[in-house]
Amino acid sequence: MIGFDLQEVKKIKDENKLLSKIALQSEIDYIESFAKNKKERVATLWAVKEATFKALDINSGDISFKEIELCHKASGAPFVKLSGKAKKFFDEKFSKIELSISHQKNVVGAVVICQ
Repeated sequence: MIGFDLQEVKKIKDENKLLSKIALQSEIDYIESFAKNKKERVATLWAVKEATFKALDINSGDISFKEIELCHKASGAPFVKLSGKAKKFFDEKFSKIELSISHQKNVVGAVVICQ
């Protein structure tokens, strides 16, 4: 399954409020480690989580946004880590999850593939 999501950065009005609803502390810490482009990074996180819901073929009400974690390898490459019900659902249907993200000044996007 493939999940894809685009977000307009300017539509993020209150990034701190959105982060409190969707982000784990590790994700907040990562975003806060950058001095610039906070809204762009929050929009990217939102796109990753939405694309993951789509790739898993489930509704956002079925699992928590906080069961999907955006992580980064030492190289900076992003990957998704699942927990709770999201991981259980994934393990029942899939064995591999892949992520690609892209961000420009005004639009960010994410593609998640579950195999």
